[in-house]
Amino acid sequence: MSDSSTQNALYSDMTVLCVDDERIILRTLQRLFHRKSYNVIIANSAQNALEILEKTHVDIIISDMRMPEMDGAALLAIVANSHPDTYRIVLSGYANFESTVAAINLGKINRFINKPWNNNDLINAVEEGLEITHLKEENHNLKRKIEKKNKLLKSLNHDLEGKVNLRTKQIRTSLTRNEQDNKACEKMLFNFIAISPDLNADFAKNVAQLAGRLGEKLCLDKEALHDICLSGFLNEIGLLGFDSTIVCTPFNLLNFEQKKIFLTQGDIAQQILSPAQRLNAVKAILTYQFHSLEELKNKVNSKTLLACKIISVARDYWRFSCGKIDVKRLDHKQVLVALNKSKGIKYSKEVLDILMADPELVINNISEKGLTTRQLLPNMILKYGLFSANNLLILAEGHEFTEHTINKLIEYEINQKHQFKIVIESLS
Repeated sequence: MSDSSTQNALYSDMTVLCVDDERIILRTLQRLFHRKSYNVIIANSAQNALEILEKTHVDIIISDMRMPEMDGAALLAIVANSHPDTYRIVLSGYANFESTVAAINLGKINRFINKPWNNNDLINAVEEGLEITHLKEENHNLKRKIEKKNKLLKSLNHDLEGKVNLRTKQIRTSLTRNEQDNKACEKMLFNFIAISPDLNADFAKNVAQLAGRLGEKLCLDKEALHDICLSGFLNEIGLLGFDSTIVCTPFNLLNFEQKKIFLTQGDIAQQILSPAQRLNAVKAILTYQFHSLEELKNKVNSKTLLACKIISVARDYWRFSCGKIDVKRLDHKQVLVALNKSKGIKYSKEVLDILMADPELVINNISEKGLTTRQLLPNMILKYGLFSANNLLILAEGHEFTEHTINKLIEYEINQKHQFKIVIESLS
């Protein structure tokens, strides 16, 4: 399908309202747009336009500035308050600074076009407005989808029995969507862990952060780092639905059968992620994360082998620190001693040496200077994932900010009384 055909299909249900007290101008505008797919209606006064707006959904309003009784600035000021989603264009055939300022400040106009106009410029301005309006509607629809998904996630906590099957089914449904929805699903995967009463979102974030830093020290490429960090976030996803006794008891206090069940989490993770072809690398890392180095050599490729080495060190560093392996929580030096006991068997010498040489790798704060939401600009790239106060992932790393997402974050801060520190990627 050609671009024009696609455009016609997108705009066929959209409406443009032209307002001018001169009938010849209105007829000229009708002729200009008569071959277009969108609907064009006219009003010969500001009052007539307001009456139409009360009865008809209008996507774009084009108003002359100078009109009797009520000028374009006053009309668009009313429209801005009563119909804020309507895109506003003003036409002006005279230079009046005060009127121009009024139109901009009160009418909050989107475009200002001089009369006489260039036909192509006016058509382009209208179709740009239609495109912006269409994209806003798509954003609203996506927000509604995400809200619907989040409500579904909260309901999953009501029934512990069969949790794995229920969550797996929901993940499979989500992961069949388009690329944009896939990114939202990655967020949801972590949010499963964040809302689980038996799992710890801070533990998952710590593992992901340490794994990513170890990967950077090993000079891994961007794709490999993404897979390793996501594997860190999801390293316990295979425990969803397990009995609380197995999940919450330190590993060394479990009996033989309980340990066997605990170690099946790799198989469960594989089942949960099986529909998501784009997560094959992450699936392999989680499946084999508890295998010994000798076992890994014969089962995975070199890329997955290195990723498993990194994840096992990062994961068990924090398991020892949090009391997930023994009852006692170990400090940094004690953890290194414990890990070194299995160097070359469970843990890679190469990875352990990096960890031992740089204690700052495990520091759990981001030292880079962050921005406030009001300092953000469109096209900035988010460097680290952004989390809510209750550890739900709001925006994933790599998100490119738009005016819409910036405004939504500001609104979130006001409503939730929660201030974000936002680190962005440096410009190359």
